[in-house]
Amino acid sequence: MSVLSDLAEQIYDGELGFGETGAARQTEVDLIEGWLEAHLGEFNALTHSNFSLSDLSLFHQEESAIMREMYLIHYYKKRGRLLLRMVDGSGGELDFQTIREGDSVITRTNKNEAARNYRLLTELALTNLSDLTSLYNMYRAPPRQITGDDADA
Repeated sequence: MSVLSDLAEQIYDGELGFGETGAARQTEVDLIEGWLEAHLGEFNALTHSNFSLSDLSLFHQEESAIMREMYLIHYYKKRGRLLLRMVDGSGGELDFQTIREGDSVITRTNKNEAARNYRLLTELALTNLSDLTSLYNMYRAPPRQITGDDADA
């Protein structure tokens, strides 16, 4: 297994999975892995690195954490857009909040609130990504100037 396929399984099982197994799980893991492969260049731009699909041997926990946050941002934005599409009426949903007849009550989930929660999750993931990339870049950066006894002759 490759580094990205392992990461895709970790993301699905740890963040998104709802206990699914078999073909449904593998399909989702394959989709996540494809997204990770397609956005490796974006990762390189954020981290000032030069990873390629053919050589991910130096891809460790720090890099995986950044890629995980990148995928979660994508996932939360996508889910929020799908919910908003249903809220604005283009999703073919019925337009009601609560229907009462006699003793029966049907209450529809408030999709506006769910979309707002996805937006908050996206903002949290963006903050985490910013923090992770800042620290990653700061600790991997070579010194800009060496003077005194440390300088090469």
